[in-house]
Amino acid sequence: MPLPPLTAERLATLRSVTDPQVSDDGTLRAVVVHAPAAARGASPRSGIRVFRRNGPARTVTSGRGVHLLPRISPSGRRLAFASDRDEPGLWRLYCAELEEAEPAPRPHWFDALPGVVEDIVWARDETALLVGVADDGSETGNARGGTRFAGGDEAEAPWTVHRPATGWRRLYRVDLASGAAVQVSPDRLTVWEFGWAGHGPVAAVVSADPSENGWYDAHVAVLDIETRTARTVHRPRWQLQSPVVAEDGRTVAFVEGPQSDRALLAGDVTVLDLETGAVARPDHEADVSRLRWTRDGRLFWVGVVSLETACGFLRRAAQTWTVDECWRGRATIGRAHCSRDGRTVVAVRQAHDRPPELHELTVPAARATGGAEPGAQWRPLTAVNAALAGIAPARETVHRWRSGDGTEIHGLLLLPVDRPATALPLVVVVHGGPTGAATSLYAQGTQRGDALLLAQAGCAVLLPNFRGSLGRGREFMAANIGDLGGGDLGDIESGVASLVAAGLADPDRVGITGASYGGYMAAWAAVRSEVFAASVPVAGLMNWLSYHNTSNVGRFDEIFLDGDPYDPAGPHLARSPVMYVRGCRTPTLLLHGDADRACPLSQAQEFYQGLVSAGCETELVVYKGAGHGMTQREQLIDVQRRIVDWFTRHLRLEPAGRS
Repeated sequence: MPLPPLTAERLATLRSVTDPQVSDDGTLRAVVVHAPAAARGASPRSGIRVFRRNGPARTVTSGRGVHLLPRISPSGRRLAFASDRDEPGLWRLYCAELEEAEPAPRPHWFDALPGVVEDIVWARDETALLVGVADDGSETGNARGGTRFAGGDEAEAPWTVHRPATGWRRLYRVDLASGAAVQVSPDRLTVWEFGWAGHGPVAAVVSADPSENGWYDAHVAVLDIETRTARTVHRPRWQLQSPVVAEDGRTVAFVEGPQSDRALLAGDVTVLDLETGAVARPDHEADVSRLRWTRDGRLFWVGVVSLETACGFLRRAAQTWTVDECWRGRATIGRAHCSRDGRTVVAVRQAHDRPPELHELTVPAARATGGAEPGAQWRPLTAVNAALAGIAPARETVHRWRSGDGTEIHGLLLLPVDRPATALPLVVVVHGGPTGAATSLYAQGTQRGDALLLAQAGCAVLLPNFRGSLGRGREFMAANIGDLGGGDLGDIESGVASLVAAGLADPDRVGITGASYGGYMAAWAAVRSEVFAASVPVAGLMNWLSYHNTSNVGRFDEIFLDGDPYDPAGPHLARSPVMYVRGCRTPTLLLHGDADRACPLSQAQEFYQGLVSAGCETELVVYKGAGHGMTQREQLIDVQRRIVDWFTRHLRLEPAGRS
């Protein structure tokens, strides 16, 4: 029976499923289900669904607005969350009762709390909430679109004022009975992320610089929320994420590793005893992204292992730590969450042929106590993307090859299902970061699915995890620092060569695309490589010097280029694509949002003007109101169509019907 073709319009119906949560005892699960991408002029929406064990889902939030950060109280009777229902783009604190009464009581808004809510933790006795907030006007961070938390009043103002040392992130204690909100973090200290056991001290990633640059040089501090004081307990070599405090209040754990983007870090685990100062760094194969303590002192983790994702526990045994892996596979799980008893894991799970849905993993008793029995299988809890399930116009395989210096590189390869894998046109899709990773996703590509559409159009699609990617340990992760556009471009070129040598790819029909750092690599390859016949940089950076002075993360380029931006002989100019536009003959399509603060629009404009002056075929498409990536329905559809059309024209694609 013929399968329906996948179209940009169908991909735009995809619902994102985010922020899975499970109650302490494992009886309740919560998740955010987003509506499909909103049309231009319409507001995005999402709802929070709560599931009781073996029971139907209940929608706790409804109506206008985007509702985020569901946090189930220790008793399971209440749900705290954030919503922008009254001020779009500015998330405020709410709390709902989870009783079965009909109609459900209206959620309570804590209007005494200033700022934009970014995280919520319940006090163990449920009398209060500890809430991380960002000042209105703060940067959102690149993982949330690379814009600012700005309300309608600012958007209508005739001017915008910029000042240093503004946009702080703070901790507040919110009393449930009175609604009073009291700041409990020190002044002049930004709290990027925090962990709390519901009592005792708080572990936090903090910096004295409130700008996005400050995160790159943050440290771990223990906060006393009674005295509003901070004590530094760890100054790292690299960046930090996921600080968590054990039930005993004396043991802290966190993740450290080189990372280009806040909130997307993965790396090594450090465990710190606050009383003795003893430090442990458990050995583990995965690059870990998130941690959570169980009541019995184990550390639940989720992470990336090469092209796979995995989750499990770190268990202390005398003076060593043992890794108990619960699950590993080619499907992608993101921010998995574990119950305090260590028996239930929930995660949003997806793969190239399975759209994202909330899943549950019940950890067998033997595994929960450190035994060797294999873990159970994932069980789906939602089916919000059922209409897209099974529509996979590509088959996915793993491809491995040797780079020019002998380094083994791993990648995913998408192949069309309607033709033999011989002399195919090839498009390389480069992930962002550079400290990211290609894993099996449903809407694979630069902008929610263009890789699938390219495979459907007859292309092979290579998604390489070049040096600098997650999943292969810290040494591999840091291998391109000081060499951006060097060894990593060589890894990509050698990957193309391996597919040509195998007879799978046509060497005269190879293209490259990517977003963010992937956009940089697509532009860099256009001017510095002879391999590619067409290029599509999306939200990319083109001039490291001007980027340093206009981006919200100028500290990133200092670290990853390992150079002084004002050194005329340094890497900032030597590794800038705009410096090499003379003589470029690679047809290049530039796609960029005009509200992008991570890679400002001026980056694309510089490169476009340079290519025009060089006589190179080029186009620049600017998406109004878009940040670091496009989110509106019309924009997503347009991006996907333009990418496919550009490569269809320049790689001479010959789409065929599917069966």
